[in-house]
Amino acid sequence: MSVRVARVLGGRFTVLTLSLVLLSMAGTTIESRDVRDFAVGLAFSVLLVFAILSVGRRVRIVTVTFAVPTLLAHWLLWHGELAAYRYIDFALTSAFLAFLTLVIIVAVFNDQAVTADTIVGAVCAYFLIGLTWGTVYALLVIVSPDSLSVSPALARASGWGDAFTPFTPLLLYYSFTTLATLGYGDVTPLSAGARNLSVLEGLTGQLYLAVLVARLVGIHTARAPRA
Repeated sequence: MSVRVARVLGGRFTVLTLSLVLLSMAGTTIESRDVRDFAVGLAFSVLLVFAILSVGRRVRIVTVTFAVPTLLAHWLLWHGELAAYRYIDFALTSAFLAFLTLVIIVAVFNDQAVTADTIVGAVCAYFLIGLTWGTVYALLVIVSPDSLSVSPALARASGWGDAFTPFTPLLLYYSFTTLATLGYGDVTPLSAGARNLSVLEGLTGQLYLAVLVARLVGIHTARAPRA
Protein backbone atom coordinates (compact mmCIF):
# COMPACT_ATOMS: atom_id res chain seq x y z
CA MET A 1 0.00 0.00 0.00
CA SER A 2 2.79 2.43 0.93
CA VAL A 3 4.50 1.73 -2.39
CA ARG A 4 1.31 2.56 -4.29
CA VAL A 5 0.85 5.78 -2.33
CA ALA A 6 4.45 6.75 -3.03
CA ARG A 7 3.93 6.12 -6.75
CA VAL A 8 0.83 8.32 -6.81
CA LEU A 9 2.51 11.13 -4.88
CA GLY A 10 5.54 10.92 -7.16
CA GLY A 11 3.50 10.91 -10.36
CA ARG A 12 3.72 13.49 -13.12
CA PHE A 13 0.37 15.08 -12.42
CA THR A 14 -0.16 14.69 -8.66
CA VAL A 15 1.19 18.04 -7.47
CA LEU A 16 -0.40 19.80 -10.43
CA THR A 17 -3.77 18.28 -9.53
CA LEU A 18 -3.37 19.29 -5.88
CA SER A 19 -2.56 22.83 -7.03
CA LEU A 20 -5.76 22.87 -9.07
CA VAL A 21 -7.79 21.68 -6.09
CA LEU A 22 -6.17 24.34 -3.91
CA LEU A 23 -6.89 27.02 -6.50
CA SER A 24 -10.51 25.94 -6.84
CA MET A 25 -11.04 25.82 -3.08
CA ALA A 26 -9.40 29.21 -2.56
CA GLY A 27 -11.54 30.73 -5.29
CA THR A 28 -14.84 29.35 -4.01
CA THR A 29 -14.58 29.11 -0.20
CA ILE A 30 -12.75 32.24 1.01
CA GLU A 31 -15.25 35.04 1.62
CA SER A 32 -12.92 38.03 2.10
CA ARG A 33 -12.19 39.41 -1.35
CA ASP A 34 -8.67 40.66 -0.56
CA VAL A 35 -7.65 37.41 1.13
CA ARG A 36 -9.28 35.36 -1.63
CA ASP A 37 -7.59 37.29 -4.43
CA PHE A 38 -4.18 36.91 -2.77
CA ALA A 39 -4.71 33.19 -2.06
CA VAL A 40 -5.91 32.60 -5.63
CA GLY A 41 -2.96 34.55 -7.04
CA LEU A 42 -0.53 32.53 -4.94
CA ALA A 43 -2.18 29.22 -5.86
CA PHE A 44 -2.19 30.17 -9.53
CA SER A 45 1.51 31.04 -9.36
CA VAL A 46 2.23 27.62 -7.83
CA LEU A 47 0.10 26.03 -10.55
CA LEU A 48 2.14 27.74 -13.27
CA VAL A 49 5.40 26.51 -11.78
CA PHE A 50 4.25 22.90 -11.47
CA ALA A 51 2.68 23.04 -14.93
CA ILE A 52 6.13 23.75 -16.35
CA LEU A 53 7.61 20.86 -14.36
CA SER A 54 4.81 18.43 -15.26
CA VAL A 55 4.85 18.73 -19.04
CA GLY A 56 7.26 16.85 -21.25
CA ARG A 57 10.52 18.33 -22.47
CA ARG A 58 9.23 18.79 -26.02
CA VAL A 59 6.58 21.31 -24.95
CA ARG A 60 8.34 22.81 -21.94
CA ILE A 61 9.70 25.82 -23.82
CA VAL A 62 6.25 26.58 -25.23
CA THR A 63 4.77 26.20 -21.74
CA VAL A 64 7.28 28.67 -20.30
CA THR A 65 6.50 31.06 -23.15
CA PHE A 66 2.83 30.93 -22.14
CA ALA A 67 3.39 30.87 -18.38
CA VAL A 68 5.73 33.84 -17.86
CA PRO A 69 3.58 36.58 -19.47
CA THR A 70 0.47 35.04 -17.88
CA LEU A 71 2.03 35.25 -14.42
CA LEU A 72 3.18 38.84 -14.97
CA ALA A 73 -0.23 39.90 -16.26
CA HIS A 74 -1.98 38.24 -13.33
CA TRP A 75 0.04 40.08 -10.70
CA LEU A 76 -0.16 43.38 -12.59
CA LEU A 77 -3.82 43.53 -11.57
CA TRP A 78 -2.60 44.19 -8.02
CA HIS A 79 -1.01 47.44 -9.20
CA GLY A 80 -3.95 48.89 -11.06
CA GLU A 81 -7.46 48.28 -12.35
CA LEU A 82 -6.85 49.51 -15.87
CA ALA A 83 -9.13 47.90 -18.43
CA ALA A 84 -6.14 46.95 -20.57
CA TYR A 85 -4.64 44.95 -17.67
CA ARG A 86 -7.88 43.07 -17.20
CA TYR A 87 -8.30 42.15 -20.87
CA ILE A 88 -4.68 41.00 -21.15
CA ASP A 89 -4.78 39.02 -17.90
CA PHE A 90 -8.06 37.29 -18.65
CA ALA A 91 -7.07 36.46 -22.25
CA LEU A 92 -3.61 35.13 -21.30
CA THR A 93 -5.01 33.08 -18.41
CA SER A 94 -7.63 31.48 -20.66
CA ALA A 95 -5.08 30.75 -23.38
CA PHE A 96 -2.54 29.24 -20.97
CA LEU A 97 -5.11 27.00 -19.25
CA ALA A 98 -6.50 25.85 -22.61
CA PHE A 99 -2.98 24.99 -23.79
CA LEU A 100 -2.17 23.15 -20.55
CA THR A 101 -5.45 21.23 -20.73
CA LEU A 102 -4.63 20.07 -24.25
CA VAL A 103 -1.10 19.01 -23.24
CA ILE A 104 -2.37 16.97 -20.27
CA ILE A 105 -5.14 15.31 -22.30
CA VAL A 106 -2.68 14.30 -25.04
CA ALA A 107 -0.28 12.91 -22.42
CA VAL A 108 -3.05 10.88 -20.77
CA PHE A 109 -4.37 9.47 -24.04
CA ASN A 110 -0.84 8.58 -25.19
CA ASP A 111 -0.24 6.35 -22.16
CA GLN A 112 -0.01 2.72 -23.20
CA ALA A 113 -0.92 1.35 -19.76
CA VAL A 114 -3.54 2.35 -17.20
CA THR A 115 -1.62 3.40 -14.11
CA ALA A 116 -2.41 5.50 -11.05
CA ASP A 117 -0.62 8.37 -12.75
CA THR A 118 -2.90 8.01 -15.79
CA ILE A 119 -5.99 8.27 -13.57
CA VAL A 120 -4.60 11.30 -11.73
CA GLY A 121 -3.80 12.92 -15.07
CA ALA A 122 -7.36 12.30 -16.28
CA VAL A 123 -8.76 13.94 -13.14
CA CYS A 124 -6.30 16.81 -13.57
CA ALA A 125 -7.49 17.38 -17.15
CA TYR A 126 -11.14 17.39 -16.04
CA PHE A 127 -10.40 20.04 -13.40
CA LEU A 128 -8.51 22.05 -16.01
CA ILE A 129 -11.44 21.93 -18.43
CA GLY A 130 -13.76 23.43 -15.81
CA LEU A 131 -11.21 26.02 -14.75
CA THR A 132 -10.48 27.03 -18.34
CA TRP A 133 -14.13 27.54 -19.19
CA GLY A 134 -14.54 29.59 -16.00
CA THR A 135 -11.87 32.03 -17.19
CA VAL A 136 -13.45 32.12 -20.66
CA TYR A 137 -16.76 33.15 -19.08
CA ALA A 138 -14.92 35.82 -17.10
CA LEU A 139 -13.44 37.19 -20.32
CA LEU A 140 -16.88 37.09 -21.94
CA VAL A 141 -18.45 39.03 -19.07
CA ILE A 142 -15.91 41.86 -19.15
CA VAL A 143 -16.45 42.15 -22.91
CA SER A 144 -20.25 41.85 -22.66
CA PRO A 145 -21.44 42.42 -19.06
CA ASP A 146 -25.04 41.39 -19.80
CA SER A 147 -24.11 37.95 -21.14
CA LEU A 148 -25.22 36.16 -17.97
CA SER A 149 -28.27 36.64 -15.76
CA VAL A 150 -27.78 35.73 -12.08
CA SER A 151 -30.67 35.11 -9.70
CA PRO A 152 -30.98 37.87 -7.04
CA ALA A 153 -30.38 35.48 -4.13
CA LEU A 154 -27.22 34.04 -5.67
CA ALA A 155 -26.00 37.51 -6.69
CA ARG A 156 -26.28 38.70 -3.08
CA ALA A 157 -24.63 35.59 -1.66
CA SER A 158 -21.73 35.65 -4.13
CA GLY A 159 -21.11 39.39 -4.31
CA TRP A 160 -21.84 39.37 -8.03
CA GLY A 161 -21.27 42.76 -9.62
CA ASP A 162 -18.09 43.60 -7.70
CA ALA A 163 -14.72 43.72 -9.45
CA PHE A 164 -13.70 40.20 -10.33
CA THR A 165 -10.72 38.16 -11.48
CA PRO A 166 -10.34 35.33 -14.01
CA PHE A 167 -11.18 32.97 -11.13
CA THR A 168 -14.39 34.64 -10.00
CA PRO A 169 -16.18 32.17 -7.65
CA LEU A 170 -19.58 32.51 -9.30
CA LEU A 171 -18.16 31.88 -12.78
CA LEU A 172 -16.21 28.85 -11.56
CA TYR A 173 -19.44 27.56 -10.03
CA TYR A 174 -21.28 28.14 -13.31
CA SER A 175 -18.50 26.50 -15.29
CA PHE A 176 -18.38 23.30 -13.25
CA THR A 177 -22.17 22.95 -13.04
CA THR A 178 -22.30 23.37 -16.82
CA LEU A 179 -19.45 20.90 -17.33
CA ALA A 180 -21.30 18.34 -15.21
CA THR A 181 -24.63 19.29 -16.91
CA LEU A 182 -26.30 19.93 -13.53
CA GLY A 183 -28.18 23.01 -14.75
CA TYR A 184 -29.52 24.49 -11.50
CA GLY A 185 -30.97 27.45 -13.38
CA ASP A 186 -29.66 30.15 -11.03
CA VAL A 187 -27.30 31.45 -13.72
CA THR A 188 -28.75 31.88 -17.20
CA PRO A 189 -26.81 32.61 -20.42
CA LEU A 190 -28.52 35.51 -22.22
CA SER A 191 -26.28 36.42 -25.14
CA ALA A 192 -25.70 34.17 -28.13
CA GLY A 193 -22.02 33.91 -27.20
CA ALA A 194 -22.81 32.80 -23.65
CA ARG A 195 -25.35 30.23 -24.86
CA ASN A 196 -22.95 28.82 -27.44
CA LEU A 197 -20.10 28.58 -24.95
CA SER A 198 -22.34 26.89 -22.40
CA VAL A 199 -23.48 24.28 -24.93
CA LEU A 200 -19.89 23.66 -26.02
CA GLU A 201 -18.74 23.19 -22.43
CA GLY A 202 -21.56 20.75 -21.68
CA LEU A 203 -20.69 18.75 -24.78
CA THR A 204 -16.99 18.88 -23.91
CA GLY A 205 -17.62 17.43 -20.46
CA GLN A 206 -19.75 14.56 -21.76
CA LEU A 207 -17.48 13.73 -24.69
CA TYR A 208 -14.35 13.86 -22.54
CA LEU A 209 -15.75 11.35 -20.05
CA ALA A 210 -17.10 9.06 -22.79
CA VAL A 211 -13.88 9.05 -24.81
CA LEU A 212 -11.72 8.75 -21.68
CA VAL A 213 -13.60 5.71 -20.39
CA ALA A 214 -13.49 4.10 -23.85
CA ARG A 215 -9.74 4.73 -24.07
CA LEU A 216 -8.98 3.36 -20.60
CA VAL A 217 -11.14 0.28 -21.18
CA GLY A 218 -9.46 -0.25 -24.56
CA ILE A 219 -5.98 -0.10 -23.02
CA HIS A 220 -6.97 -2.44 -20.20
CA THR A 221 -8.57 -4.93 -22.62
CA ALA A 222 -5.57 -4.87 -24.96
CA ARG A 223 -3.17 -5.62 -22.12
CA ALA A 224 -5.34 -8.25 -20.42
CA PRO A 225 -3.94 -11.81 -20.63
CA ARG A 226 -5.53 -13.95 -23.30
CA ALA A 227 -7.52 -16.96 -22.13
